[in-house]
Amino acid sequence: MKRFFSLQLLVFLSFISIADEGMWLVNMLNQLNIEQKGSVLTPEEIYSINQSSVKDAIVGLGDAERPFRFFCSSEFVSGQGLVFTNYHCAFDMIQNHTTIDNNYIDNGFWAANNAEELYAEGVTASVVMQIIDVSEQILPLYELPDFSWKQIQDSIRALSNEIIASVQDTSHFKAHISPFFERNQYLMFVYQVFEDVRIVGAPPRTIGKFGGDTDNWMWPRHTGDFAVLRVYADSENKPTAYSPQNKPFTPRHFLPISLKGYEEGDFAFIMGFPGSTDRYKTSFGVDNLFKYGNTSIIAVGDIMLDVYKFYMNQNDSIRIKYSAKYDSMSNYWKYAIGQNKGIAALKVIAQKMQQEKDLLAWISQDSVRKATYDQLFENLENLYKNTGDVRYMWNVVNVGMLHAVDMLMFIYEWFEFMYIVDMQDPVETLLAKNDMIKRIDDFFKEYDVRVDRSQFIAMMHLMERKIPESMLPQYFNDAKKRKKPNYIAYANKLFEKSMFVDKEALLQFLENPTLKQFKKDPAVSVLQQTLGLYFQLQAHLQNEKIEEASRLHMQALHEFMPDSLFYPDANSTLRYTYGYISGYSPRDAVYYNHYTTFEGLFQKEIPFDDEFAIPSYLKDLYTSKKYDAYTNTQGELPLCFLTNNDITGGNSGSAVMNARGELIGIAFDGNWESMSGDIIFENEYQRSISVDIRYVLFVIDVYAGASYLLDEMTIVR
Repeated sequence: MKRFFSLQLLVFLSFISIADEGMWLVNMLNQLNIEQKGSVLTPEEIYSINQSSVKDAIVGLGDAERPFRFFCSSEFVSGQGLVFTNYHCAFDMIQNHTTIDNNYIDNGFWAANNAEELYAEGVTASVVMQIIDVSEQILPLYELPDFSWKQIQDSIRALSNEIIASVQDTSHFKAHISPFFERNQYLMFVYQVFEDVRIVGAPPRTIGKFGGDTDNWMWPRHTGDFAVLRVYADSENKPTAYSPQNKPFTPRHFLPISLKGYEEGDFAFIMGFPGSTDRYKTSFGVDNLFKYGNTSIIAVGDIMLDVYKFYMNQNDSIRIKYSAKYDSMSNYWKYAIGQNKGIAALKVIAQKMQQEKDLLAWISQDSVRKATYDQLFENLENLYKNTGDVRYMWNVVNVGMLHAVDMLMFIYEWFEFMYIVDMQDPVETLLAKNDMIKRIDDFFKEYDVRVDRSQFIAMMHLMERKIPESMLPQYFNDAKKRKKPNYIAYANKLFEKSMFVDKEALLQFLENPTLKQFKKDPAVSVLQQTLGLYFQLQAHLQNEKIEEASRLHMQALHEFMPDSLFYPDANSTLRYTYGYISGYSPRDAVYYNHYTTFEGLFQKEIPFDDEFAIPSYLKDLYTSKKYDAYTNTQGELPLCFLTNNDITGGNSGSAVMNARGELIGIAFDGNWESMSGDIIFENEYQRSISVDIRYVLFVIDVYAGASYLLDEMTIVR
């Protein structure tokens, strides 16, 4: 029996502990033997709270309203707060400053000096100062007698706020507590959060997004997916709100840049803020995702993207307004398609079932384990089986109607304001009014009523097809009772009568807002009814019970393998992943090289195609071979390269470094063959795609003529 479980354990470990697998917490590096794997840097040189280290150069990009839910990663590359990230990470920022006359999307943008840099309003840049384990304070709450799961989570939130308040300096440091291992561990991250972030430069879309949606998630790749930002601080080098008087921030550490390149098999590591993975999800959860979660996203995306594309092709104004929304949804949609293909092709559900079979066999050998875990998998199976259809409908309402129709979520932003108005506090009302004026301006910068009305009509049709008639909101019946019973006529009337699609009408309402007039707007009723369905469906998703069972499942895994080193799922916290420069074979008789070149870019060119057009000046530079300073030993200009590092969404913009901690690239994508990688790591196929730092510097220096930026950097030649 001992021999049986030893073999069984080896099989199980092969699924979760492959050499290069893992998005490791940086305070775990001492356990990884990274120097034996190829790192020249010690763990202390990568993560230290007492001296400058690589972690001080790694920056999480967030939103002012959710600063710790990082949408991308980035890194300091100079002592003057200069930051590299991805073009697609900065695209929304660039779009916000783009007009027909100043078309930074099509033409690119480069600030000649600090004064010309563009403020990226609402964007935050966060640097981790320290990580503190607070599990001993929080975990005892799970032992509270007669407390429901919700009561326990409420207690944890309250205690977390107390812990944060005890260490947080709101002017200079902020803290956030995150759960790990399905709520079996809790860590507090202390950050510096900078609110003054500015755009320094970005290439035109034909470089920054070359290949477009067609090449997204694909290899070979030839995309110059980078942008340059700068972080500002006050005169004492501390975080502060935006001000023209602020100074470029001086980081504790910034990354030197290597032009020496790499060879296949060279050690490489990536640090950033991966968003979310589900490596410990059971087969039942994966099956639910495959059949209901992803298929619903695909159905919604098919429709949303068609509507966007129809209007964006009509004129530049709409194209500029909706480019970021289109790109975001397209990425989400294609990811769902690819993940389902990966789940099927790599037999992920079967692999998960084998893991569960092994775990169940171990549980069955001990009466105490049986008493604790015997019903675990049966409970999870029933929970996921009973919520599949609900998950599909919830996504149609949430990702579809509520987020496809911009007017509805804009009205949602007004609820808090109307509450303040109803409280009749003149000071609070005045402050809230000023905030709403800004929100109105921001909303209408990226809004076209024709697009929104078409999305509303399309989502009504989708909801009608996918949700039982008895559950549909009342406004569906209202639409059918009209003299001309169709959704187009209903939508036309709704958008004609609502003040929320008319900037001037809203500003007029803001002069003397009343709750009565707000409620009279027909679109408010539509939102309230849709939210009613949203919450009705959400209540049947059984999320709390799934969370509770998942925590128990993780506990069982740790007991099953007490001597194994686990890494936690990604959750938008700072992580380290090591690996090697590596090509791969996607299928029989095909091998992908580990890098692409400038020459390959022109082999892909399709003139006048929005995705594969190349700027004429870039062609001139290629023809005249004005890129010698950035070539490899073969005389080629490398554009993108592959590593087998373990990354996911949120890692976009992450620093890719060699063994000495020198920047060699910026991660921006994963490959199509490993789209199920958030659920299970596939060592043979899983690759990270990065833009080569030599191409980045070539575009900055030679193409854009912004060589003055290189003067700030430390370049290793």
